[in-house]
Amino acid sequence: MKLDPRLQRGIGWVRAHRTWLSAGMTVLVLGIAGVALARILNDISLADIEASMKAITTRQILLSVGLSALSYFVLTGYDVLALHAIGKPQRYWRAALGSFSAYTFSHNLGFAPITGAAARWRAYRGTNLTGPDIARIVVIAGVTFWLGILVMLGVFLVVFPGALRVHDMVLPHAAQAAIGAVILLGMGLYLVACARQTGPINILGWTLPVPTTRQALAQFALAATDIAIASAALLVLLPEAAWHHYPDFVVAYVVAMVVAMVTHAPGGLGVFEAVILVTLPEVDKPALVSALILYRVIYYWAPLLLAALLLGLNEIRIFRAGRAS
Repeated sequence: MKLDPRLQRGIGWVRAHRTWLSAGMTVLVLGIAGVALARILNDISLADIEASMKAITTRQILLSVGLSALSYFVLTGYDVLALHAIGKPQRYWRAALGSFSAYTFSHNLGFAPITGAAARWRAYRGTNLTGPDIARIVVIAGVTFWLGILVMLGVFLVVFPGALRVHDMVLPHAAQAAIGAVILLGMGLYLVACARQTGPINILGWTLPVPTTRQALAQFALAATDIAIASAALLVLLPEAAWHHYPDFVVAYVVAMVVAMVTHAPGGLGVFEAVILVTLPEVDKPALVSALILYRVIYYWAPLLLAALLLGLNEIRIFRAGRAS
C-alpha cells in the first residue's frame, strides 16, 4: 500500500524531530502534573508536611527500606524467568544486575523499553546474549510486569467494594466488580493461549517465545508479589491507623503506576503522586505527602545510585578482564 505523499512527509518530519518532540512532551506532562499537584496541595501548608515528616519513625523508615529491598529482589526473577524462556539462562548475579539496573533506570527516567534495554545491554556485556535476545527479555519482562498489574487490579476490584475512587466519587461495586472480572477473564485467556501454543510466535518476522503454562503462572506470582510488596513499602510510611486501608491503597498504587507509565514522565514524577492523592481521599493528606516524598527517596533515587555504581563496577571488571586476556 502506498502512503499519501503528505502523510509520508509528516511521518518523516516526526522521525527527524522525535528527540525534541519527546523532550517537549515530557516537559508538557511534568507541567500538567505540577499544576495538578499545586491545586491538590492548595490547602496544605509546609508546616503541616514538616510535622508529618517528623512523625515518621525510624522503625517505619527501616520497614520501608526492607520492603523496597525485598521488592527489588523479587524483580530479579523477571530476568531469570525471561532468560529461561529464551533458552539462554545466565548466572544469578548477572540476571540480578540486568533486572535491577533496568528497573531502577526505567523507574526514574521513564521510557521503560528504551532505558531498560540500554541498562540490560551494559549488564549482559560479555555473555552469549545478542541484541535480539535483549529485546526479547525486555518484552517478556514487560509482559510479566503488566500481568502483575492487571491481576492485582482485577482481584482487588472484584473483592473489595469502593476500592476505586476519585476524591469523593466512588464507583458502584457492581460496575467495579465487572471491570475486575473482565480483567481477570483476559488473564485467563492468556493462560489458555500459553497452554495451547506449542512453539514460538512470529510477529512481523520477529520470533518471540511463548511461556509455558508453568512459566505464565510464575509471571503472575512474581509480578503480583512485587507490586504487593512495593505498595506496602509506601504504606508503612503512613501512620499505623491508615494501614487498614491497604486494599484501597493497592488499587490506588496500581492506577498511579499505570498512569505514570502511560504518560512517560521521568519516574512518574508528579504524576504518580497526584494520582495517589486523588484516589486516597480518606488518608490524611499531609501524612500522605510526607510518605510520598520519603518513598521517592527510598524506592526510586537510592536504588538508582546503587544501580549506577554496580554497572560502573561491572564495566571496570570487564575492562580488566579484557586487559588480562
